[in-house]
Amino acid sequence: MKNKYDEVMKNIEVTDEMRDRILNNIRKLDLEKTSKRTLPFPQFKKVLSIAACFAILIVGSVIVHNTFNLPSEPPVQIIPDIVSYHSAAELSDALGFAVKEIKELPFEIESVKYTSFWGELAEIEYAGSDNTAIFRMASGDKDVSGYYDEFTSVESLKISSYDVTIKGSDGQYLLAVWQSNGYSYSVQFIEPVSQQVMLDTIQNIK
Repeated sequence: MKNKYDEVMKNIEVTDEMRDRILNNIRKLDLEKTSKRTLPFPQFKKVLSIAACFAILIVGSVIVHNTFNLPSEPPVQIIPDIVSYHSAAELSDALGFAVKEIKELPFEIESVKYTSFWGELAEIEYAGSDNTAIFRMASGDKDVSGYYDEFTSVESLKISSYDVTIKGSDGQYLLAVWQSNGYSYSVQFIEPVSQQVMLDTIQNIK
């Protein structure tokens, strides 16, 4: 807001013509007649108030005029490097590592989206009429899920040679995260699933 104010103020310019107009209107108040005697304070205050209001109106009109005539610049947009692909193979080529896939899910898949984030993170979204599963994979050991809500049900389980943490509420689960062989993984369901469905889904990632 301050920057906008400063930008507007820089565009305010009171020309000689405007200054003369203000002074002429003040003279019309016939201050010469009242200068021969002492003006009562309320009357003097009233005259100054009128002059001040007039000046404010003039300057205000200049501000509004200049505000609406400021040079328009296009907004700066910061667009992250998000790229869509047609297959896991294309996604793998773009990221430089073999992106795994979920080979089987407990619902009928209607569409699949393959996306690269910042050239580092792979995401595959499996959408169906009953549920949607989002699989993510990236190099490193950080949580790649992007899901940081609090959960009332959190369990650590051993699957094959790696530890998996599953998270949800009331025995139903939405999220699983784990690391293996230098990569981080996550699976997220939009609608909660049972522990067994979550485990079966993880085992079907190849």
